[in-house]
Amino acid sequence: MRSFSKRSGLELILGVVLGILLVVILRQSRRIVQYQRQQAADAQSLRMLQDALRQKGLPTTLPEVEGGNPAANDRAGIARREAVIERLDHELAESHANITDLQTKLSAANDQIAKAQASADERSQKQQADTQAQLDDLQKKLDAAQAASDIARQRAAVLEADNTQLKTDTTAVNARAADVAKIISGLQDLERRRDVYLTSILRRYRDITDEFRAMSSIMDTSHDGSSSACSGAALSRIQSAVTSAEDDMRQMNELNARSQKLQKQLLKK
Repeated sequence: MRSFSKRSGLELILGVVLGILLVVILRQSRRIVQYQRQQAADAQSLRMLQDALRQKGLPTTLPEVEGGNPAANDRAGIARREAVIERLDHELAESHANITDLQTKLSAANDQIAKAQASADERSQKQQADTQAQLDDLQKKLDAAQAASDIARQRAAVLEADNTQLKTDTTAVNARAADVAKIISGLQDLERRRDVYLTSILRRYRDITDEFRAMSSIMDTSHDGSSSACSGAALSRIQSAVTSAEDDMRQMNELNARSQKLQKQLLKK
């Protein structure tokens, strides 16, 4: 960019100088043409004057007088004009030489600018190639990162789905665990209540057995009415104990049925 600006500035300066020189040359050329036209007109006038003198039989050269010789004056004027033309030709030649020198310098400057431009273009091409290589490498890295990101997103989606399924499974497992815990707690409660009824039944059977033994002993040792009254009271207690034991047995059977039902529910879990 700097070399282009430098080249443009130099070309502009050289163009201005060439324009000025062309204007000078054109002016000098016009002056030369005017002098040449004037010289031609003076020569034509001199020839016409000489022809007129010849036709009248007069000499073509006039005698010199003290006041001045017109022909001599014309020759002096022509000589001056020729001197001016020669000077203008010399200036024109110098102008052409200057133009040639400027053209040579312009050509050298153009060569230098061309070399600088070629060098700048080469550096620019190298920079563009390096930049393109960096962009290609960056694009490859970006593509690799994008692929890795896609894989990571896919894995994250799979993990999210697994996590959701795990939460669902965990919820179901927790619900099942709660149900199982509730069933087990119910079984344990039923087992405790069965133990209570079983203990009560065993106690009542022991009481009944003790009553039977006592009653048998009394009946074996005594045959009077008091023994019959004692036996009646014992039978009443035995009957009451049997009734209570049967009630406890029914309660325990109900508990067994409920326990079996809970066990079936537990097996389904």
